[in-house]
Amino acid sequence: MTTADATTAPDIKVVGARTFLQRFKPLETIVDGLPTPRGGVVSVTGPTGAGKTTVMAGLAVALKLGRLFAGREVTQGSVLWLAGENPDDFAMHLLATVQHLGLTPGDLSSPVDPINLWVVPGTFSVLDKLDYLDDVVAGQMDNVVAVFVDTSAAFFTGPDENDNVAMRRHASILRELATLPGRPTVFVLCHPVKSANGDNLIPRGGGAFLAEVDANLTLHKDAAGIVTLHWAGKIRGTTFDPIRFELVPVELQGHVDCRGKPIHSTAAVHIPAERAEALENKALDDENRLLIAMTRKPGASVADLAMAAGMTVGGGTPNKSKVHRLLQLLQAQGLTKKNRAGFWSLTGKGREAANELP
Repeated sequence: MTTADATTAPDIKVVGARTFLQRFKPLETIVDGLPTPRGGVVSVTGPTGAGKTTVMAGLAVALKLGRLFAGREVTQGSVLWLAGENPDDFAMHLLATVQHLGLTPGDLSSPVDPINLWVVPGTFSVLDKLDYLDDVVAGQMDNVVAVFVDTSAAFFTGPDENDNVAMRRHASILRELATLPGRPTVFVLCHPVKSANGDNLIPRGGGAFLAEVDANLTLHKDAAGIVTLHWAGKIRGTTFDPIRFELVPVELQGHVDCRGKPIHSTAAVHIPAERAEALENKALDDENRLLIAMTRKPGASVADLAMAAGMTVGGGTPNKSKVHRLLQLLQAQGLTKKNRAGFWSLTGKGREAANELP
């Protein structure tokens, strides 16, 4: 055996297990019981309309104010939100969240408060602006605990989101945000791969992107309108039970559209298991009532089905929008179908399901 020349020797050091273990420091999570490691990267994957921005806006506000998130303690600190995909949409969800909590925008950002929620509207190259962000964070922000990237696709500079090499590099670039002063947790809001379902929501880029994150949180909205926060594909640390939210409508005070009409958005409200179960049972009951109505009135219009199922709004007007939504949900289950003329009917599977109902 020969001794390696000092100029070519690898820059490594052999240490004893005792020394190695003495250096060990447990991961600090910024949300108790959730895989949110400080200095780590967490993807948040959900289809359009599943509540990604709404729920994460609630988390951002909770972190800034030091309030509980879904009943869990958080590490209070400044938050940076990169609003690349749709800054106006984020503004509406943030306003709705603030209003629902009885707060004002001044509660999120104040010149006299060292802890604030900061927003960067628009897209840019994260790699090119990293030094600028580092300077701003170091000079203006105190104890930054989280950076939200909204969305991964908006900040992707490669040619193809299905290119594994490009997506791995993209994830590595986003990880650089975790090196900003304060070692924030980086939450990357992601759209799922085309083949993903509610139980297997994996971010675009598949295994290449997933390999670069510390955990993949998921958001999925069911037929009852309940949004469930869980995980899929990868998690470092202890798993957790699904967390459920209800998206409540909020009229944005002081804001109207170009015709002077009120503007509405939604806020995410954590709901206990008992209420979630009640909402799920109500949704199933609505589906069952519609199935029975379709057996009694084959070929009926949507309005007639609404009346037959007892689904009306003020004044006894048929709630056609609700019936449309239920018909589409039943179609996804293979229980209903729509012909070229636009009329709905039961499938063979749907007739069997209806016949089994009391």
